[in-house]
Amino acid sequence: MPIGTQTDNIHSSVKTHALYGTLMRALDKFEAFKLGGPGIVALITPANQTASDYASPVRTFLYDGVNGEEADTAGFVCISAKEKPDRAKNEFESRCSDKVRAIVVAETRDLPPAIVVAVDTVIQLGPIEEGDLRAACQSVLKLKVSANQARKLLAFPQELMISALRRNRSASEILNRLKSISPDVGLGRPMGEETPLLEELHGYGDAKAWGLQLAADLKLWERGKLKWSEVDRGLLLSGPPGVGKTIFARALAQTCGVFFKATSVAQWQSKGHLGDLLKAMRADFAAAIDNVPSIIFLDELDSIGDRNTFSDEHASYSIQVVNGLLEVLDGAARRDGLIVIGATNHPSKIDPAIRRPGRLDRHVVIGMPDVGDRVAILRQQLGADCSFDLEELGPLTEAMSGADLAQVVRDAKRLARKEGRAVRLSDLTSQLPKLILITGAYRRSVAIHEAGHTVVGTRLAHGKFHGVYISKQLNPRFALQNAGAAAFEVPVLSLRNEKHYRDEICVRLAGIAAEKLILGSHDDGAGNGPRSDLAQATHLALDMETKAGMGERLFQFGQGTSWDEFGPQQVPWLMDRVNQILLDELARARDILEQELPLLKAVSEVLDKLGSVSPNRLEELREAVKGGGRRRPFNNDVISNADKFRAGNDVTTGKEARP
Repeated sequence: MPIGTQTDNIHSSVKTHALYGTLMRALDKFEAFKLGGPGIVALITPANQTASDYASPVRTFLYDGVNGEEADTAGFVCISAKEKPDRAKNEFESRCSDKVRAIVVAETRDLPPAIVVAVDTVIQLGPIEEGDLRAACQSVLKLKVSANQARKLLAFPQELMISALRRNRSASEILNRLKSISPDVGLGRPMGEETPLLEELHGYGDAKAWGLQLAADLKLWERGKLKWSEVDRGLLLSGPPGVGKTIFARALAQTCGVFFKATSVAQWQSKGHLGDLLKAMRADFAAAIDNVPSIIFLDELDSIGDRNTFSDEHASYSIQVVNGLLEVLDGAARRDGLIVIGATNHPSKIDPAIRRPGRLDRHVVIGMPDVGDRVAILRQQLGADCSFDLEELGPLTEAMSGADLAQVVRDAKRLARKEGRAVRLSDLTSQLPKLILITGAYRRSVAIHEAGHTVVGTRLAHGKFHGVYISKQLNPRFALQNAGAAAFEVPVLSLRNEKHYRDEICVRLAGIAAEKLILGSHDDGAGNGPRSDLAQATHLALDMETKAGMGERLFQFGQGTSWDEFGPQQVPWLMDRVNQILLDELARARDILEQELPLLKAVSEVLDKLGSVSPNRLEELREAVKGGGRRRPFNNDVISNADKFRAGNDVTTGKEARP
């Protein structure tokens, strides 16, 4: 490209002035050159800028105040990412190689060897920052912009933002104009006042820690102090509905101060046939790439499916959708500044290739908020309206998600507005579902059931025992929920032989065995739902017979762990084998419980009265029944909050309840 020798006026446009600021900041890393010394510098553009964007700023830097003869000793060249290596090499040699001072502006670090060995240093250009934009607006438009306004302006697509900047418009008016643009026109949604910062969110555990580290790493990357390859930039979020996966992604973008694009497979499908879907998918990723640093959020990612399970007449369509997503994910991995976050309620239904290294390889589970987090969420949702103590609402909101709690606060505020007064604690309690207390004969059956898991699990040393509890109440809004659970932590790496499988099945069925032993029969809590004890035990037995080579037939067939795949009528022998494994392990669990009957009764008695048994209390009970000693009073060493050990354990056995 031709090099002008006349000084470009950086005051001619906001964009040029702002980019000049980023250029000066980058050259601080080669101070001798910045002060007029000799050298050849390679500048790498941010992903949302082209090399030619810097032509005017570079001209100004090299030739401002320089006479014709001295100007001949300086040169520069702009190299696009699509430039052929030979052409880039020739351009460099003709414009820069014989110069005393030269700048190479490139969109990629993958430069021809002749350029790589010639340059003295390679510097990453940073993005336009708040200070750059404020200075440019003041100089070019005589427009005062606050730091907060500049941050909001930079959240919009750059070209859209630049177009909105005009003389005689206030910063507030410009922001309002930009906010009025629909998401389809704006290619994304900038973060507004209603989006909280990640630091302000509660109940996000490891996800919040990951996000805050990402925000810190982004700042280092933007300053050129961290390579993009060292940034953890792909995340899969999973968790039940209502825990706030989308809110997390928006809050993360707000904290990072980056462009945010939310999309989903359903949105892509709404555009039309397969070609339209793939086009919409690529367009969303292109929008995020054009506005890096940015976050693209893929909601309900399990809708994409798993190619291993596609078997119907639509398999070809579904496979092409998965392949299309893998293609754009790989493209995203090669673009500095782009973070991809996927969200799902069912991580097991996502194609394994999507979770491979370089794609969404980091998986974080967002669980239901614990009692402390629930109180904090209520307090945050109430904001200035919170003038009373909320602690008593913690236990009353058990099993409620962040979305549930937000709805409670909205309903309470609406009730207070209707009556023309401030929100009261009673407004909140009136919006809570009428919880069903677990009492009487049902509570005793739950206690016996969970005691069975506890006794058999510890007898078989099936992982580290963390405790056992009974829920105080059930929430009628949920079809299925735990009435209680015994928690065991199993090592990540363990010998998963036939004994391991059978021991886990035995522990899973120990609740049923305990109920049959003491009560004569068991209720349906052990078999309600896909995560129930009986369902898990069945899947393990099915795996033994069809996947692990631990059955009567030494072969592997099928892909999943569900009866639906095999068709029980077609393989009746499989039903018989799985049933026999379950019967054998149920009998073994009963044998263990008969041997440990005093301990089983002691644990169930404490559970019935207090609602929980800690590991230390279990050992005391074990010693007491061995020696026929006296058990200490019930009011000592009680686990007052099951949340303390409920989260983060690998194997949790429990009784499902259906209110």
